[in-house]
Amino acid sequence: MTLSPHPDVETPDRLDLTLTRRILSLTIPVGLTGQLDNLAGFADIFMVGQLGPAAISAVGISRQIIMVLGIMMIAVTTGTFAMVAQAIGAGSMERASSAAKQSFTLVSVLAIFLSAAGIFAAPYILPALSLKGDVVTLGADYLRIFFAGLIFMTLNFSVQTCLHGAGDTRTPLYISILISAVKLIFSYLLIFGAWGFPEMGVAGAALGTVIGRVVGVAAGFWVLNSGRFAMRLLPETTYRFNSDLARRLLKIGIPSAMQGLFRNGSNLVYVKFIALTASSTAAVAAFSIGNQMERVLRRASLSFGTSATALVGQSLGAKQPAQADQRGWTTLAIGVAAIIALGMPIAFFAREFMAIFTDAPEVIAIGIPYILAIALAEPFMCAAIVSGGSLRGAGDTVPALIYTLVSQWLIRLPAAYLLAFTLGYDVYGIWAALVIFSALQGVLTVRKYATGEWKLREI
Repeated sequence: MTLSPHPDVETPDRLDLTLTRRILSLTIPVGLTGQLDNLAGFADIFMVGQLGPAAISAVGISRQIIMVLGIMMIAVTTGTFAMVAQAIGAGSMERASSAAKQSFTLVSVLAIFLSAAGIFAAPYILPALSLKGDVVTLGADYLRIFFAGLIFMTLNFSVQTCLHGAGDTRTPLYISILISAVKLIFSYLLIFGAWGFPEMGVAGAALGTVIGRVVGVAAGFWVLNSGRFAMRLLPETTYRFNSDLARRLLKIGIPSAMQGLFRNGSNLVYVKFIALTASSTAAVAAFSIGNQMERVLRRASLSFGTSATALVGQSLGAKQPAQADQRGWTTLAIGVAAIIALGMPIAFFAREFMAIFTDAPEVIAIGIPYILAIALAEPFMCAAIVSGGSLRGAGDTVPALIYTLVSQWLIRLPAAYLLAFTLGYDVYGIWAALVIFSALQGVLTVRKYATGEWKLREI
């Protein structure tokens, strides 16, 4: 990339591989935290898989729906991440604590509203995606329980965001280990009715998740109030609504929330297209299984994006824009290389991965090309995510929103429809569209980051 940054900002060598250890020390705990959530998702799919393909589809698609509504929390937490990172970089724990407490207040109010809306809408969402029969019935039960406990998921995510912004990525990992252990135990007990617990089937997976999140929130607030960690809540700061602070948080976060809404809304339309293909039930089941592997790579990409946000934000808070630029480019290079390395064995063992969760030949046959498409697409998505993470560290969240809208709604969905239904490639055309839009989003976001204009922003 040869675009020149703004002429008023000094630019060092863009890559400094001596930063590798620091980048990985931040990224690996974040990545492991995300993979624990993925493993919990794998466990849910594996356990409910014993109840049949409809149960697999119900859990897999319900998780997609939850991400659409839950993504609104990013309107608050993205701003929190940037403000905490810059406050820590400037050495002001008071500013960091004020931003964190305001974040908890805002996400709690938003979660209550979304919970009510989600519980009401649960029976209607799945039929709108052209899903039928047991998938709708089981999925509605799953969604009602999950939305009832949404506030615990959002508070847990907010606690992790504050710690990440402070540069502490290990503590959220330990909290996630606790959450996952509790979730897996209770999901098993409630899905199958073991040890005298009620046999709830798919709904038990949702309740197990909520119980794990309740424990995680309790642990997270103990951490933040203990005074023993990189981020702490100060008693002189308040949870009361502060219009100026809320406005600053939302000014940064709303574009990221809209980006997430467009991205996950696009995913739901994508699922609807899959449900309309010739082998609807098998295709949706293949997507539900393969999407878990997509999440493995995506979580890895997001972990590098989180590191980029923290490193760039802290450098800008310390008034070192040249250092911020170098950290952003180095994280980008290491992240893309890591995703390529992770994607190769995933593509090679695609059949074996599908066979872990199902013995249905049609589901396996449809799922293998999907996993191959994921391995090709994710390096581009990693480039977009890490570059976008660097921009978020500067509080510049609008470009990623625009590029998501263009690549996912104006490219991916039309391309998927054209290839699948107009040209007759069916579900395989939908998989191909994944690669096309990912490449475009990656190129656009990296080009924007390369201009260097973000170094002049103030939040």
